[in-house]
Amino acid sequence: MAIFVNLLIAVILLIPIVMLGSGGWLLYQRQFGEKVEAEVLTCDFDIRYKTSSQHCTARWTEDGVERIGPIQGSGDDEVGETVTATLRGDELYSRSLTLPLILLGLGLPLLAFPFLWLKHLLAGRGGRPGDPHETTAG
Repeated sequence: MAIFVNLLIAVILLIPIVMLGSGGWLLYQRQFGEKVEAEVLTCDFDIRYKTSSQHCTARWTEDGVERIGPIQGSGDDEVGETVTATLRGDELYSRSLTLPLILLGLGLPLLAFPFLWLKHLLAGRGGRPGDPHETTAG
């Protein structure tokens, strides 16, 4: 039972850190790189037993050469529209900030839990003279 409780506490304390890391990475990925105008051509749904995903294809011009390939983070509501995207390597990313801002917005307040837990953990160790938690040898 103690292992389960410790594992549950560890997961709860790691969730905000993972959310902030993911949101920060997505923000970086979508904002830094070569900006291009891309036309979203199609979006296909891949529906399986318990999961579904959406894959979109776009057309853009890079160094005077027209390219067609996948665009990450785009949806079927953008089909036929021209969107601003970020080109990093051979991957095209939507510049939509919705998901990164949701992750950052939820992760920041939840980050209070690890700090409060750490504060509680350190306060329990004592360290100030006259502290009732302090033990003296002798």
